[in-house]
Amino acid sequence: MCTFGGTVMADNTKVYPSGLTEAEAQEFHGWYTKGLAVWVVLSAFAHVFTYNYLPWF
Repeated sequence: MCTFGGTVMADNTKVYPSGLTEAEAQEFHGWYTKGLAVWVVLSAFAHVFTYNYLPWF
């Protein structure tokens, strides 16, 4: 925690402006990247399936 003249200036346990702690932010990032990976795989599968069913070029 940073203080200036007895006044708390910043809380090092928070990630601003989200208000998440460092551990919470890392956990959120992990879930977000896993979700993104699943979305990319499903999208690629959908494109391959669609191209095999009805080629667009």
